[in-house]
Amino acid sequence: MGNRLENKVAVIFGGAGRIGSSAAEAFWNEGASLALIDKNAEKLATLKQRFLKGSGQEQRCVIIEDDIENESDAQTVSKRVREIFGKIDILLNCPAYIFRAPFLDHPVEELDRQWHVNVRLVFIFSQAIAKVMKDGGRGKIINLASIGGQYPEKEHAGHCAAKAGIIAISRVMALELAQFNIQVNVVAPGPTETVPFSSPFYTQHPEVLQRIEARTPAGRIGHPEDHTGLLVFLACEESDWVTGQVILSDGGLGLV
Repeated sequence: MGNRLENKVAVIFGGAGRIGSSAAEAFWNEGASLALIDKNAEKLATLKQRFLKGSGQEQRCVIIEDDIENESDAQTVSKRVREIFGKIDILLNCPAYIFRAPFLDHPVEELDRQWHVNVRLVFIFSQAIAKVMKDGGRGKIINLASIGGQYPEKEHAGHCAAKAGIIAISRVMALELAQFNIQVNVVAPGPTETVPFSSPFYTQHPEVLQRIEARTPAGRIGHPEDHTGLLVFLACEESDWVTGQVILSDGGLGLV
């Protein structure tokens, strides 16, 4: 238990996911109050109970069942969090949707879906939250992308396009929001033990995962917890001089 995020309010969009929930636990342990947002309210409730452990600190964690499908949702959620906590210090965006297909067979509707979840929703929610941060005079926005946003991956044209898009948007956000003392950074994980790696494709083709592990200098794919130290750093005041950066958290995969 640390205190680097003591008295801070952190909003995590996609809080029920593997990386989002790991980050939530790390933020909680560093003293942050949390607003966890996801369409899977059941997982959020389970996560909240794990944090609380009968501590009597229910007021430090709220769960909001929402998938922020439009600007109205974004404004409603940001207003609700502000009403509950009085401010917002940190936003971690980690909603995710991935689709795998060769380029020649990649459905356009799947490109649209990946862009919608990975870029559009992050854009509109960041816009709403940044306005609250501006009023408060400071803030941290961390967007989760992927190594695929900087390096091509076969059969991931839509995924790479979306992640490159959020990297570009984040850098513009950093440029424009610096005047309001809001830092914006991107964490780009390499392959990590999340839902896609339990999909039928990888269970039917274990050799693909083995090739990724063999190619990664660290010798394995990542665990969600591998990214949390970096996320805490970018969320706390120690990183106030860091903005507009894309930081690979990939076990060295980007080196090869």
